[in-house]
Amino acid sequence: MINSRTTAVFSGIDLDTPLRRENVSFDHLVMFWNGETHGKSYFNLKLRVRFAGESWEPWVTWAKWGSGIASKTTSPEREKFKIVIDTLISRERCEAFELAVEGVSDSEGNKPIMHFIGATFWADGENVPSINSEWTGEIEVPPRSQMTQLSPDRRVICSPTCLGMVMDFFGKDIPTLEVAEGVYDHGPGIYGNWSFNIAYACSVGFPAVLHKLNGIGEAREWLAAGTPLIASIAYKEGELKGAPQKKSNGHLVVITGFMEKEGKEFVITNDPAAPDEKTVRRLYHREEFEKAWNRIVYIIFPH
Repeated sequence: MINSRTTAVFSGIDLDTPLRRENVSFDHLVMFWNGETHGKSYFNLKLRVRFAGESWEPWVTWAKWGSGIASKTTSPEREKFKIVIDTLISRERCEAFELAVEGVSDSEGNKPIMHFIGATFWADGENVPSINSEWTGEIEVPPRSQMTQLSPDRRVICSPTCLGMVMDFFGKDIPTLEVAEGVYDHGPGIYGNWSFNIAYACSVGFPAVLHKLNGIGEAREWLAAGTPLIASIAYKEGELKGAPQKKSNGHLVVITGFMEKEGKEFVITNDPAAPDEKTVRRLYHREEFEKAWNRIVYIIFPH
């Protein structure tokens, strides 16, 4: 499991003890977790941060999450920071954070179980050392198109569609709309909450983390190891040639490989916005993809 300069994972946790990371510098943070809830049991996920030379900020509740309840984020806002759905955004650099989990049993005595909890964090404008890799190849991930789904929300279910593709690749075929129902954030009413997608994957048997990669080189290394990546991208019209959508403020695709063609480098993806499964596989120029990609990925592991 990942424990890096920008991602921390805490396992074997005591739910009564906050999980602390110090001597870091960040102004963005995303919390993620892998746990099981039964019946109507659930977790309250909490966070607090500390600014340089100051005392800890008060605790804020990030989300209420459980497989059998209407899970939702709360998007609290404080003087120096706010949480926008899945991402803490701070007006100043933070030097430490603590995560906490409150497990709440239901009326029938069902208790939630937390396997691990973590966070990925970064500072805008920070220079990140890259990983050199020239690996090329392709993983055959079963294609899915969100546009073929019989749902009025088909245009906004890119994230669960990608998650369904990768879980199918690892041997578990869950219908796309069932995945969408499982990841839905009842707070803002969206399917693209990164944290909830990670939590759902674990709830059906797949350990998963959210991670901000160093760049294309690190992505190549994951693909070389046989792990497809679900990548978060955004682009304006004309910035990502060959994309089924002319522009997007936020979209998810599956990175399935890398190739060279006619002297140019391409990122191979399964883009769920394609009109049908036959056209899901897309090649994007590496430079254009890198510009569109915020380096955030879901990493799903076999169950």
